[in-house]
Amino acid sequence: MLQRVGIAQAILGDPKVVFLDEPMSGLDPIGRREVRNLILQLKREGKTIFFSTHILNDVEALCDRIAILNRGTIIGSGTLSELFTQEVSHMEVVTSGIPPDRLRELAGPDVLVGQSGSTTRLELPADTRVAEIVAGIELASGRIVSINPVRQTMEDYFLKLVGKPERRATPRPKD
Repeated sequence: MLQRVGIAQAILGDPKVVFLDEPMSGLDPIGRREVRNLILQLKREGKTIFFSTHILNDVEALCDRIAILNRGTIIGSGTLSELFTQEVSHMEVVTSGIPPDRLRELAGPDVLVGQSGSTTRLELPADTRVAEIVAGIELASGRIVSINPVRQTMEDYFLKLVGKPERRATPRPKD
């Protein structure tokens, strides 16, 4: 409720520019959707909205322009299409009823294969001839669950810019 009250205070006087700090932090899914819809409504009304967030999916869904800060320094800014390509980076084929080893035989040794429950996921380069692999899976009595083109995300771009944070060991207290 405090989050909603803060947002109400920010837009009470019908400002042209709105600043929001982590506007969806701590909200349940319904509250997140309400705040997202409110931000989009303000945007349609021609308002300029600045917001900070660690939830990068929100950035992709809401922002026209972004700036990425790392330790107080802007390390990337622009539109999403200026900052990273949204072309297909690879293809994901999800299968069932076929062992991972057989999938490697069909798709090649360099293909990433991951298993989760009863399904197996292949990650294939974007230029792979997927139809040939699908035909091989079906001939081996496997089932195709889905075929998905995968694009770079805001999170991928962020991690490329910032890199993995260093993990520092926490000193153990002496007995």
